[in-house]
Amino acid sequence: MFNRFSWLLGLRYTLARQRSRSVAFISRVAMIGIVLGVSLLILVLSVMNGFDKELRESILHIMPQVTLYHSQGVRDDSSMRDQILTYENVVAASPFVELQGMVNSGKTTLPALVYGVDQHLEKTTSIIHQFLRPDTLSQLASNNAAIVLGKELASKLNMNADDRNLGQAIGTINLIIPRAEGQSRTPAVRRLQVIDVLDTGTEIDHSLAIMGIDAASALSVHPGSVSGFHIKVDDLFLASSVSYTLQSQLPFGFYTTDWTRTHGNIYYAIQVSKNLVSLLLFLIISIAAFNVVSTLVMVVVDKQSDIAILKTLGSSRGQIVRVFIIQGSIIGVIGTSIGVVLGLVLAITIQEIVVFIESLFDLNFLASDIYPVSYLPSQVLWLDVILVAVVSVLMSFLAALYPAWRAAKVEPAEALRYD
Repeated sequence: MFNRFSWLLGLRYTLARQRSRSVAFISRVAMIGIVLGVSLLILVLSVMNGFDKELRESILHIMPQVTLYHSQGVRDDSSMRDQILTYENVVAASPFVELQGMVNSGKTTLPALVYGVDQHLEKTTSIIHQFLRPDTLSQLASNNAAIVLGKELASKLNMNADDRNLGQAIGTINLIIPRAEGQSRTPAVRRLQVIDVLDTGTEIDHSLAIMGIDAASALSVHPGSVSGFHIKVDDLFLASSVSYTLQSQLPFGFYTTDWTRTHGNIYYAIQVSKNLVSLLLFLIISIAAFNVVSTLVMVVVDKQSDIAILKTLGSSRGQIVRVFIIQGSIIGVIGTSIGVVLGLVLAITIQEIVVFIESLFDLNFLASDIYPVSYLPSQVLWLDVILVAVVSVLMSFLAALYPAWRAAKVEPAEALRYD
């Protein structure tokens, strides 16, 4: 279909300097538009994929996927855990104690969510140990006066997170736990040593504290019992179903929550944003591709006499159409290729670029108390790259059809009348 004549002439029209400066300028603008549209779309999709990955593989592996509570606490947690593990899609369960309290250091008092965890079983449901020193959980289990604070929480209490590498206590705090109704009106207060700092780079660093499960249980409303169980499932998207099954089949007093209630809004917001931004940038690519229409229409006007001469020498309408389709497609292919390369470079280096800009201008683009993570993640998916490239080239091809049809309708006698 596209013979050698069409290819040679199409390449000549594309790569040779245009006599008309306006045609050359619009041609460059069309190509730059495609480059920017493709590169930005690949970058944005990669960042959205990065947020999605971090949410699934970091936040949802640090915080529980399903949480089972009991209103009066669970005393025989070992047998209860064995029962939970019999349910379908449940792969691990670990007991925990949850305390709502405050931490105080000097004149600063802040709210904190305190978890008492089992040093061995917690590793089966959470990757939180990966952000701590190897011996931290065992120290919490053996030392009832030890606690771990989130990095941002420790920072607000004027504690230096870098000191945790020394293997010594970073500082001391007062943990204040309000009493339940019917108990002593005086809150429980414990003087604790901060032995490590939890630095996940996520929102939980602002409020989370960790203790040994026995020490936390002694401070709870029901001493000697656990608040419930953190549960890990084999498929994140079955967490809601597992949560419902547990709540409906376990005895009265048990109730559940899962990640779709605690972080589901973030996940679905990322998905919606990804779709909307993708649509917007695809429209940008469309606008850039349809700049090819104006470029080729001006080329047709500029080359009318050349087209007329070709026709008088025996070129068919089909050959003329193919020449301009090739020209439009080459503009699309070149612009898309450069855009793909630029987009991949930006997607791979975006985290370093953001860190450099933040340090240069003393800015903080992503604060973990507002966003789910404090850094800009990026993950390149080749399927996205291929889809963007194919759509861009296809749009350029379609945009070249109308100018090619116009070129084929040029009448030699009319075009050469004034030449």
